[in-house]
Amino acid sequence: MKKTLGILCMAAMVTMFGCKKDETEETKFDNKVFVQEIFNAGMMWNAQGKALKSSYHIYIDVDNTVTGIEGGTIHVLGNVSGNMNIDDQTGAITGGTMLLGLTETINDFTLTSDGKTFTINGAPYISLAGTFTLQPGGSTFGTASSMEIGGGYRVTGDGYDQTVNVQLTIIINTNGTGGTVSGNINGVAVHYTL
Repeated sequence: MKKTLGILCMAAMVTMFGCKKDETEETKFDNKVFVQEIFNAGMMWNAQGKALKSSYHIYIDVDNTVTGIEGGTIHVLGNVSGNMNIDDQTGAITGGTMLLGLTETINDFTLTSDGKTFTINGAPYISLAGTFTLQPGGSTFGTASSMEIGGGYRVTGDGYDQTVNVQLTIIINTNGTGGTVSGNINGVAVHYTL
């Protein structure tokens, strides 16, 4: 009886393995080849031979006071945040974006214009918001870089006393030294270059 049971089990195993062998031979699908394709596709992230890049978060608190040549101050408060992309192999800046959010409080800032002296104070302050796109190298800005300036200030001088409200957009020059200004000053449309 034990011999008969053993023979039946062996026959069942031969049949079972024989069927599986026939199915494998019929499909002719090699999983190893497909695993190689999956691996190759996953490695295409570096297909153009670009160096490894990383993105670093930027957050800078700003609390700075600028003293005017002729007296008075502009107190700048806020922050700059964003991301800077750096090539991990060379350390070079490859680009990035910075967001600017500042307020400027003006206190007895004195300047001379057309031979007359004026004193400027915040009414109550000026707000600045900007978006700057850094170009590779980190010292130039993309053409979409801009700053929004809004708020009011009071100008007084010999026979002059006026509160000025501004709402301006400045498209920043690529070198960051100026730009094209548009918007309005006291409701009058302006367009000029800094």
